[in-house]
Amino acid sequence: MAETKDTLTDKILSATDIVELISEVTPLEKKGKNHMGLCPFHQENTPSFSVSEDKQLYHCFSCKASGNAITFVKETKNMESRDAIKYLADRANITLDDNQFKADPLQKYYDINAEAEAFYKVYLHHTKSGQKALEYLYGRELDLTTIEHFGIGLAPAQSDALYQAMRKKEILKSDLLDLGLIGENESVYDVFRNRIMFPLHDEKMRVVGFSGRTFTDDAKTAKYVNSTSTATFEKSKVLYNLGRARKTIREKNRAVLFEGFMDVIKAHTAGLEEGIATMGTALTKEHIKLIRRHTDTLVLCFDGDDAGLEATRSMIHDLKNTSLALYVAKMPYKKDPDDYISEYGKDRFNRLVDEAMSADEFLYEDFLAAADTDKLTDIERFKKQVFNLIERKSNVEQVYFLNKLAEDLNLPYESLELDFKTVSKTTFKSSKRFPAKSFHIADKFVKTEIGLIHYFLKDRYYSRKFRSEFEDFTYVSKVALEIQLEIFEIYDLQEKSNFCIVPEIFRNKLSETQRAFFDKHIDMASYPFNDEEFEDMLLIMNEFQKRSKLKSLREQFEKLESDEEKIKLKYEIDRLNREVKHGKRKNNSRVN
Repeated sequence: MAETKDTLTDKILSATDIVELISEVTPLEKKGKNHMGLCPFHQENTPSFSVSEDKQLYHCFSCKASGNAITFVKETKNMESRDAIKYLADRANITLDDNQFKADPLQKYYDINAEAEAFYKVYLHHTKSGQKALEYLYGRELDLTTIEHFGIGLAPAQSDALYQAMRKKEILKSDLLDLGLIGENESVYDVFRNRIMFPLHDEKMRVVGFSGRTFTDDAKTAKYVNSTSTATFEKSKVLYNLGRARKTIREKNRAVLFEGFMDVIKAHTAGLEEGIATMGTALTKEHIKLIRRHTDTLVLCFDGDDAGLEATRSMIHDLKNTSLALYVAKMPYKKDPDDYISEYGKDRFNRLVDEAMSADEFLYEDFLAAADTDKLTDIERFKKQVFNLIERKSNVEQVYFLNKLAEDLNLPYESLELDFKTVSKTTFKSSKRFPAKSFHIADKFVKTEIGLIHYFLKDRYYSRKFRSEFEDFTYVSKVALEIQLEIFEIYDLQEKSNFCIVPEIFRNKLSETQRAFFDKHIDMASYPFNDEEFEDMLLIMNEFQKRSKLKSLREQFEKLESDEEKIKLKYEIDRLNREVKHGKRKNNSRVN
């Protein structure tokens, strides 16, 4: 009886040593039942990547990447599932039945597009016409390394050069027509002619289409021509450079959206590698889903001309109901990112992006720029725009923008506050302070402290792991903290790596209060130790530290007098709140 696909997959996974597989990418060290190492999916200095040899699974406690051997190969080698399975099967000397793993029906199209990309690159680098196109690219301050990195090529001016080259490779005319690479009326012709060619890739770096840019001064010729919708390409589902940028986007937790390919490429030369662009369209739901897979923060970096400003306004409006945190890196008037980098340099450009203003701040400045503050009608319109902008914002943000409004209009704050109260549908109190929520100490934190003491007593490894992740010790119970520090002191005085603490002897060294706590809560003989639970305990203590920091920040907030300082601190408080709310994972801990 033939094996099913699921059965064969299980067989391949069973034959694969996941520790050995992952060790080829990142070094692992045995820690208890599991192996630990630096996560290959994000930058870190302290190992948080755990590999279970028993379960044949991996999990990163920081970026939450997880899966089995197939998932690991897919992510690290940018493969499809079927290719990852074939890779592991070859590695384990397992023969696959072709009927079980049929080829992707679109694979021939991806291959043809790759052939076209190779043709365009050869024509750019090895022909006289190509030298003119290269001179144009060099004039745009792109060096050969950058040109090759982005796979840029050149479509010949000849009417059917690509078609003739593909015929020699026995590629069907019907397939070339399907991909929009050629057209046909009385004769066959290449769709892209005398254009610099930018290959378009999907998230997995497969060539799905092309965009051709003119490099001549012919005003009658369209600047860009994109592939038409095909089996592999829909512009509403493709973001330029996402395949290359996704690793950096995850690491920096932001994507920077540009208007055009050249801006993305020029930003890359300036060291900004998380740039992406649409194909001349607004962001679609599919685009947003693609971005959200990798980050929750989007920075808009559009041209500083009227069209770019209008595109920024439109994008902010379209994205206002999404979960993306939106920022704007505003270009000077009539400057685009390409010009800005050339004129001011990469350091200043990166600083402009790093210091991007919030979408609300951009809209405020936009409203102000359009108002003549010497005209009463403009003042009233500007006020109304700002009031509408901040009506549903937090009280702190409302105070912040009302103060800016008072300063920019040279009007008393009290007058603007009164006007806002009159038109606002929400309750507003100028003297309202940030709500200091009661700091509830959940029972799970106390239980976690007790559980950690068990692990610290069991093995030096657990104390080292804890101390490597927590420089400051914030505890609910003072006695638990004292016992913990006693354990750490003993380990610090003992240089032997195999040294173990005898709980009974350790107990006798404690004070009366500490012994009472120890006798009540510590039971080494029956405690069900589990490495996964220990990792979960670290997450819980991390949450507790964030809650403690939140409490401290709220206390600082109430003492601030400057609205500008308050708004900055409010953003930090909101960020920590989001981490506490969304930064948890489902776990196996007994301390929930």
